[in-house]
Amino acid sequence: MNKIKFIKAGILKCNIIALILAISTIESYCQDSKRKALFVMDIQENLVNPDSRIHIDTSGINLFFGNINNTISMFRNNGDEVIYIVNEWTNPIQNWMTGNVCKKGSLGVGFDKRLLVINDNIYPKTAPNALSNKELLKHLKENNITEIYIVGLLAEGCVKATVKGLRNENINVVVFDDALGSKNQKNKNAVLQFFNKHNIRTIITNEL
Repeated sequence: MNKIKFIKAGILKCNIIALILAISTIESYCQDSKRKALFVMDIQENLVNPDSRIHIDTSGINLFFGNINNTISMFRNNGDEVIYIVNEWTNPIQNWMTGNVCKKGSLGVGFDKRLLVINDNIYPKTAPNALSNKELLKHLKENNITEIYIVGLLAEGCVKATVKGLRNENINVVVFDDALGSKNQKNKNAVLQFFNKHNIRTIITNEL
């Protein structure tokens, strides 16, 4: 009887060890499978056109596009996902008030030709927060994307709203300071102060 008890105790001990190892392997896999992605937000022709009703400060536009395109290339080369976000407004009052700058199907709402476009992973939105497109949020969750890096515009508008939306979904956010477009430097500084106050990390493109 003592021998049988000893054997059973040994089997139980082995099973416990095997279970611990299995749990450890699963946890390790889950951690390793967590992914990051880059949001390229609203780099649409009208929004970088100084003659448009709504546009960013274009005084440093060449550097702006250089930083964005370098970041896109970096994510592509690292095997990380690049996701493009675009405005496609359908509200007639909103479109009338803004001169149709982002009206779905209108002239100038496509990507600016200077933007590096590497895929057709494009999600339209009708509200400032990119996650208002539920398919985008579904995509992030299904692909275990837990960290989002952001470049694009406008800092004080859609970028800020999307950062808030991502934080509400417990998704970590990092914003590239030098690839962020705004109406003016004052607005951009205010947004960066907001990010700092709320512990949202900002970096420059050569820091990643």
